[in-house]
Amino acid sequence: MHELDVYLQQHWAAAAGGLDLARRVAASHAGSDVGADLATVAEEIADDRVALRELMLRLDLDPGTVVPAVVRLAERIGRLKPNGRLLRRSPVSDVLELEAMRAGVSGKRAGWDALLALAEDVEALPGDELQRLRTRADDQLERLAAVHAALVVRSLAPTT
Repeated sequence: MHELDVYLQQHWAAAAGGLDLARRVAASHAGSDVGADLATVAEEIADDRVALRELMLRLDLDPGTVVPAVVRLAERIGRLKPNGRLLRRSPVSDVLELEAMRAGVSGKRAGWDALLALAEDVEALPGDELQRLRTRADDQLERLAAVHAALVVRSLAPTT
């Protein structure tokens, strides 16, 4: 297996867990002041995963199903973190999940950067499409930073 195959399969697997997280976070904030932004980002992350799959197929790569399934399981296990509450969700969880989303989108952006660096040498990699995906990741990061700031103030600010 070529290194690019391994690299893309790892991004494909990470995108599975990231998409599950994004959808769950968006659902948990539906109807709130940040809900629409999170829902839009989750939809875009789903579209980005489709774009990655299409790129992999253009390169005759099989995205596989085993590693993404393991990553999805790990994402679900990650929900079982101590949060200082036994029966209900902690506001700290909102902040931590947003930070995980930001990390995932940053990793995705780095992946688009890597593929852009290869686009001149690999005919199946469309530079203009990769640039569009990178720009969208930048926009997602900006929106997630704004949501993160709002949730930090709401969740972590000391009460007087």
